[in-house]
Amino acid sequence: MAIPKKSSILSAAQESIRKNLKFATLSFLFIIAYVNVFQKVFGAENSIVGVIFAIMMSASMVRDLTSTPFKHLLAQSAVLVLMAAAACLVVTLNPWIALPINFIMIFLILYLYTYEYSGHLYFPYILSYLFLIFISPSSPEQLPKRIMAMVTGAVCIILYQLVMGRNRAAETVSDVLLTLIGEAKQYISCLLSGSETPESLEDVRKNIRRLSRMVYDRRRKELCISDANFAVVDSGRGLEYLLILLSQTEHPEKYQDMLEKTLVQLDHFEAYVNMKTTAPHLIARDDFITDEKDLHQAEFYDSLEYIRNHLVHMADPDKKSNFRPTLLSLSIRIQAALKISKVRVIYALRVALLLSLATLLVKSLNLPHGKWLLFTLASVSLPYADDVGQKAGKRFFATVAGGVFSVILYSLVPSPAGRTVIMMLSGYLSFYFSDYTGTFTCSTIGALGGAVFMSAFGWAPVGRMLLIRLAYVLAGIVIAYAANCLLFPYHRSTATETLLKKYDYASKLLSKICHQGVTDTQFYYHLVIQSQLIEEKLYQNTSGEERELLHDKISECRALVRAAHRSYPQTEGLIPQ
Repeated sequence: MAIPKKSSILSAAQESIRKNLKFATLSFLFIIAYVNVFQKVFGAENSIVGVIFAIMMSASMVRDLTSTPFKHLLAQSAVLVLMAAAACLVVTLNPWIALPINFIMIFLILYLYTYEYSGHLYFPYILSYLFLIFISPSSPEQLPKRIMAMVTGAVCIILYQLVMGRNRAAETVSDVLLTLIGEAKQYISCLLSGSETPESLEDVRKNIRRLSRMVYDRRRKELCISDANFAVVDSGRGLEYLLILLSQTEHPEKYQDMLEKTLVQLDHFEAYVNMKTTAPHLIARDDFITDEKDLHQAEFYDSLEYIRNHLVHMADPDKKSNFRPTLLSLSIRIQAALKISKVRVIYALRVALLLSLATLLVKSLNLPHGKWLLFTLASVSLPYADDVGQKAGKRFFATVAGGVFSVILYSLVPSPAGRTVIMMLSGYLSFYFSDYTGTFTCSTIGALGGAVFMSAFGWAPVGRMLLIRLAYVLAGIVIAYAANCLLFPYHRSTATETLLKKYDYASKLLSKICHQGVTDTQFYYHLVIQSQLIEEKLYQNTSGEERELLHDKISECRALVRAAHRSYPQTEGLIPQ
């Protein structure tokens, strides 16, 4: 049994190298070049700022900032300047006086970059803030240059987004629509051949949620989405509805002609999405429907016509620049934009208190390697208590593994040049790992290299430094576990319960709007997109039997909205959610 395991590990390593070699090498070279240029422009004292932005540029790709780059530039600059100023004050002032400043800054970072419906982005920001305090602190005299460096970094983040993510939205739309068209074509082929059809349309729903995520990230502001992006959402929902109709088709042999025509029509849609045609052809209604009394045929044609119209609308330049005003009052819009999230507030308060008190302790006692305690607390303190234990275990294992490698390597290689090569190589190898254990093992080698670089030579001194790091990491894990899991726990089940109530409310409100007729298009699509984002988060938060129960509730809510759309076809969004 041992041989297959070794073979499996070896093949996984080979696959990782094959997939990541180009990306890892180019990224590593880019970081080295960027940090060196940054250091030459802003001085050696700001080299850590270059490292910070090398990390942040890549991390920022979690979200799409390209739709409103100037707005995001101002927001990034404001936060980063505040981080630099707060870090300077924390370093300069008496630890007790600096405590409230530190607490407020950490709370702000955590709240701003923890998202209820999206992937979190807080960690690179909070880590960067701690770097500014513990690794490369600045004096008040150095602060103006550091602020200039931070603003330059904000510009670099946006430029990186514009270069690396310039085609991101178009590629996402194309990929999702082509996948949905392919799913529909495959379903029709199964019906025509009598083969077994897919049991579930959940993969289809995942792709619909991808479209909603893209539109949500690219909105100009709350309740401000273009008509073209409305059409993007509806193109996906239209294809989803077509697949629902296909799944409801009984006796496919009776509808062979209709299914074959639908297959041809989907080929036209596919060619249009692939930009092989300038406009998607639509078969004439009389040529498609052979029996006017057959409502199933009429539903199919209406669905195809709906898809065709919205495919055209999403590429229309006028639609891209048209933003319908919401009918909601300014005060309601402000409330929607500033709506307080319970999970974000609780997490930000808990961790801000924890990190600011830990900073007070480290500064008051002047602990030489106290930064390792802070980094561990920041890493292990997660929004949900359920995840803390696993993350703590990975960090401890990675510290031990990286520490063992470090003791061997740095004891055998005492020269500064050799140790520099080891540290750089560990940073390069981290690109080949996707799991936290692997990346932090590499980080541990780099961190211990910095600690022993010119002060520890031989097995005993290097081993002593490893024990010091292990002690700080263990202390951080114990404190983080106590604070997040015992004293102030916030469980995923609590968040799921809150989200489910929001989902139920949004679905009922959508149903009500459909019955009354849509008058505020922005608000309607806001609810559509919000419900899909909540749905995505609910599935992420659950598993096993809990997910099965959740699926039943979500199906019930979908059916409610679908019935409202079918009863009131004049509704703006004809296709059900």
